[in-house]
Amino acid sequence: MGEMLTYRQAARRVGRSMRAVRYWRARGMPMSWEIREGQKVRVVEESVLLAWWRQRMKNDPVYQINLRKRLAEADND
Repeated sequence: MGEMLTYRQAARRVGRSMRAVRYWRARGMPMSWEIREGQKVRVVEESVLLAWWRQRMKNDPVYQINLRKRLAEADND
């Protein structure tokens, strides 16, 4: 089992906002609860987060256009 990340840690890990991670949870990303420093917090397993993020990027047309540009620039160098 991988590392369990809070909303803040998950957002930092994929370079998105905490709001984006909350949105993904609302859309079905599996998360669980954990007690940390006496507080009950939502957590997501890192591998689940990264798989969810990769799928979002794969389906994002803006990300795909920018990726193609970067690859074309790398080929020209």
